[in-house]
Amino acid sequence: MHIRRGLGRRSTVALTATLAAGAAVIALGSPASAAISNHRVQLCAQGNYVADITWSTGLHSYVVNPGDCQTFDIVGTGPYTIGGFYNVSKAHFDITTVLPLPGGFNSSTPGAKWGAEGTTTDPYVVRWQ
Repeated sequence: MHIRRGLGRRSTVALTATLAAGAAVIALGSPASAAISNHRVQLCAQGNYVADITWSTGLHSYVVNPGDCQTFDIVGTGPYTIGGFYNVSKAHFDITTVLPLPGGFNSSTPGAKWGAEGTTTDPYVVRWQ
């Protein structure tokens, strides 16, 4: 004689409530997945090198170490360049230049997320927002 045991009604209700609560937490997301506010740029160093931003004014952002993300206010109204530093010589290299819309970057410019990826011999960027 086989005894079949399944979830009782109380267990099923508790499991359903637990799964629903877990889905709600997943749906909310984490702060890292949140949108970046206007006139700001998030840079994540996803490659094997330190990354940074050079603003149109000639200033550089703080460096972003591999595996980290930093969010910056846009400095200046002109284009900015995402770059990195070679691991051995520490010399700077440019990866891409981000051009503003006509009129330049201003307080209503939508925020952007960039990932500096790849290696120092093959760097590239990916835009996430």
